[in-house]
Amino acid sequence: MKNKLKQCEECTEKVYELYETDDGRQLCGDCFASDYLENFDESDDSWLDNPEEAKVVTPETKPVTIRLNVIDIQRAKKKAAEKNMPYQTFLKNP
Repeated sequence: MKNKLKQCEECTEKVYELYETDDGRQLCGDCFASDYLENFDESDDSWLDNPEEAKVVTPETKPVTIRLNVIDIQRAKKKAAEKNMPYQTFLKNP
């Protein structure tokens, strides 16, 4: 059975999984991460009391096909090898 698309309250995008903020809003992964960073209090370490409850936000991904210049692919492979990671993962990371 396929999951139903749900609408993010912040950006109104439709995604399969929403995350609930402390004030009860339902946000997509990107908006949840942005909201978290805007309200992040570096001095608040209360999450250390229950680290298993810490949220890890992984935005939804979608496979795509693109054409890249062969030289750019070779550069990406070289830089990825320097960082000890697959080049596709290197390209996907910001």
